[in-house]
Amino acid sequence: MSDKIEIKGVYQPRFEPVAEQLLKQINYYGGGAAAAVFLEGKPVVDIWAGPARKDGTPWQQDTMSICYSGTKGIAATAIHMLATDGLIDYEAHVADYWPEFGCNGKEQITVRQLLSHQAGLHKVAHLVDKLTDILDWDLIVSRIAKTEPDFHPGTANAYQAVTFGWLVGELIHRVSGLTVPEFVEQRIVEPLKLDGLYIGNADTQMHRIPDFKGLPELQRDGAKPLSTDYRVPFWVRPKQMRDLWSRGLTLGHAKELYSHPAFWKACLPAMNGVATARSLAKMYAALSMGGELDGVRLVSEENVRKSAEVQTKRADKVTFYPLHWKLGYHRSDAFLMDVPEAFGHFGLGGAGGWANPELKLSFGLVHSGFPMSIVGQTRTVMMTAAVYESLGIYKGVCHTLRHGPIVDLVPKHS
Repeated sequence: MSDKIEIKGVYQPRFEPVAEQLLKQINYYGGGAAAAVFLEGKPVVDIWAGPARKDGTPWQQDTMSICYSGTKGIAATAIHMLATDGLIDYEAHVADYWPEFGCNGKEQITVRQLLSHQAGLHKVAHLVDKLTDILDWDLIVSRIAKTEPDFHPGTANAYQAVTFGWLVGELIHRVSGLTVPEFVEQRIVEPLKLDGLYIGNADTQMHRIPDFKGLPELQRDGAKPLSTDYRVPFWVRPKQMRDLWSRGLTLGHAKELYSHPAFWKACLPAMNGVATARSLAKMYAALSMGGELDGVRLVSEENVRKSAEVQTKRADKVTFYPLHWKLGYHRSDAFLMDVPEAFGHFGLGGAGGWANPELKLSFGLVHSGFPMSIVGQTRTVMMTAAVYESLGIYKGVCHTLRHGPIVDLVPKHS
């Protein structure tokens, strides 16, 4: 393979800044990546570049990649679809739909509080006896139903980084009668004719998923059964660390699980969704167009508006950064530039997507760069800046600092 990375795909000439930013990111972070932009419901950017495999196999048009927490935006969209169907009320108690949930201080938690991370159910360790438990949907959901909130619901917000998927996913299942993979396939992928978007059952598509920088190569063939013999090295002395190690809750064991087909088969709606950039952007394109695209109605205009309303501007107990939680989404700014009308969800390593109904604009980014890079978390916001630069809205950091609108980073009570 040539050492020179070249952009593949198509884009309108005015979106050259998007292609340039994608190329810059690939050269800096390594791996491959893909980006897509829809404007007024039409694709204006659909590009990809870089290697998909450690052997140099290039990123292809149909390569999919993990969205990490960007998966939450897909799950949230499913909830708004069910609200549009008249099957979910944002003000209703979660226990109205999931009776087992209504105990131990969770009786009054509303769907609104659950979607905006105000339920106090963000902690994970107590739900897991061994790492592979996270692959067992019924087991984890039954444990969540019995747990107690960490704070009085509605009085604070704490990012449900992992638990959001089970909480929202079980709500989808209870209300629709479909599992999350079934709902995504039948209600989003098939109607919109998406070319690649999964939450669960992606083990059948591992030939389309790239290897990831800094992580083990995916076990696409001949994977052995996962081990649960988590032996604690003698040099691990603190009791808390030994407890985590004995349950497999370590980075090393997580990497092993990540490379195994069982991880990609499992339904983890907070973190293991996979998609092409164009599929992610097209789903958000429907939301950017008032909930309907190409004659397919996902969400009502009213519920699109409701989903984009900020629920809290408090500093978050987990992220500390005030993400301005909306209903299952968060703020979707460009680099240092406030874009209050936009909403979406970004994930570990900077993958993600968003919709901007005011501009009828949407965006999606997936990649195979190292997910734990601190600066890598800014990839989507930098790409977002390039999108707005292409439209003449974003004019650089200096102009933004002088003239605004600057991202509001001051936590406010709500």
